[in-house]
Amino acid sequence: MQRISQTAASTHVTSLMLRRDHWLILGLALIARVLAALPQAQPNYMDAAYYTVGGQRLVQGLGFSDPYVWNYLDQPTTLPHPSHLYWMPLPSILVAVSQSIFGINYRAAQLPFVLLSAVLPIIAYAVAWQVSASRRHAWLAALLTIFSGFYLPYWGVPESFTPFAVFGALAIYGSADHSSTWKVLAAGACAGLAHLSRADGVLLLIPVFGLAYTARPARSFKRDIAAILLGYVAVTVPWFARNVGVIGAPLSSAGLKAAWLCNYDELFLYDVPLDFNHLLGCGIDHVVLDKLNSLASGLIHLMAEDGMIFLAPLMAVGLWRSRRHRLIRGASMYLVLLFFTMSIVFTFAGDRGGLFHSSGALLPFLFAAAPIGLDALIGWIAAWHRTWNAAAARSVFGASMLGLAVVLSVGLWRSRVIGSDLANPVWNQASQVYQSIGLWLSDRGAAGSIVMVNDPPDFFYQTHIQAIVIPDGDVTTLLAAADRFGAGWLILDENHARGLDDFYAGRETHPRLTRVTDFGSTIVYQIRR
Repeated sequence: MQRISQTAASTHVTSLMLRRDHWLILGLALIARVLAALPQAQPNYMDAAYYTVGGQRLVQGLGFSDPYVWNYLDQPTTLPHPSHLYWMPLPSILVAVSQSIFGINYRAAQLPFVLLSAVLPIIAYAVAWQVSASRRHAWLAALLTIFSGFYLPYWGVPESFTPFAVFGALAIYGSADHSSTWKVLAAGACAGLAHLSRADGVLLLIPVFGLAYTARPARSFKRDIAAILLGYVAVTVPWFARNVGVIGAPLSSAGLKAAWLCNYDELFLYDVPLDFNHLLGCGIDHVVLDKLNSLASGLIHLMAEDGMIFLAPLMAVGLWRSRRHRLIRGASMYLVLLFFTMSIVFTFAGDRGGLFHSSGALLPFLFAAAPIGLDALIGWIAAWHRTWNAAAARSVFGASMLGLAVVLSVGLWRSRVIGSDLANPVWNQASQVYQSIGLWLSDRGAAGSIVMVNDPPDFFYQTHIQAIVIPDGDVTTLLAAADRFGAGWLILDENHARGLDDFYAGRETHPRLTRVTDFGSTIVYQIRR
């Protein structure tokens, strides 16, 4: 009886300690996230502008609609047209919920992402505690996740990084514990929320199902699968129903067309069917070489973006040492699946950010593995050098590992967000030319026109002028797209399709395109009928 009482008391103390640690980590994470997000006063790239505008339009009662076209994969014909047929809706929904409460402004758009991202270090702490039962490992994992290297500038940005990382990690974490049907149901719901954050989130169902298969006796496997599917469907079926009403199918095929690209620029092809025959037309040798290059590039992305280079070997050792633990097994399953999907199937989309975005769900598991790998290496060295004080080495090298991660993370954040002038962060300068052009068009009464531009979501965010993307191709292709949508203006900058090189350089002209003015290296043309 006394032994049972001591065990209960010890469990209670441990529970209090964990709860206190969770609150401390949450507080530290919120401070870090707020400080990182404060200098960011606007979207800085297309994805963020797309989700932000999508949320604003929901609040304005305009529904899931786009006032621009940024790709032609779903064959749009008019403006506005149904939104979120390539990207998924959850980030815009989060923006809309916040802005409906706090008003239509960028700070309101950031708020749910700042708050939600602060949960990720707690997940890392919980993973490390489950895997190694070491409080030191758990704290290191949490602190590494707070700073997180290349991810630090993006946790407070209104796009898919944060919701996918949090719900994807929770799906894997929850699927490893099948002690109750409710936990399995929650894992399925989190997988559904991750899918609503990113289209490739459906891949999470494979490790979730895999862990269910090995978790319990065979007689309960069907029950677990049913619970997972129920949780998944409960959160996704409203979106599937919307798509059926709009396009006649639960999911758009636009995203899958990215598997048939010969190069990244073909994402912006106009009136060209993208299918397996198109891929074969690239040449088998070209396709194979691209896939091989993508595998090598994917490894570099994982080592740099997820492993901060120096942590990658420690993560690898830690994953191997903990490979029998269910959490690590599930995360490893997803890691392999994601890596080959993004490298072999979605070769160019994966290399241009897809792998970076989706591997965020693995950070709690990778950062939990890093201190385990460090201790294993120290243990091996200590076994060879008996004079080594392994305990002291673990403390010193653990602190050094964390310190280096903090310095690297803050340096990357400062370079990406602040630049050389703290008073004028480089993050907020990206779209100044769009603002200037928007004012110029408004002064000429052209604010109601449709504009062809490189980044339509960002252009609309800055100007509230409808826009379509400049297609991949030559002037003839450009004018064909302009005629379909009735575009009256063309904004051409240095980042243009290769088929427009001669036109941009002035070596080629066209009677329907009149050069009106320049904004530095950005040229404005009027499109004549």
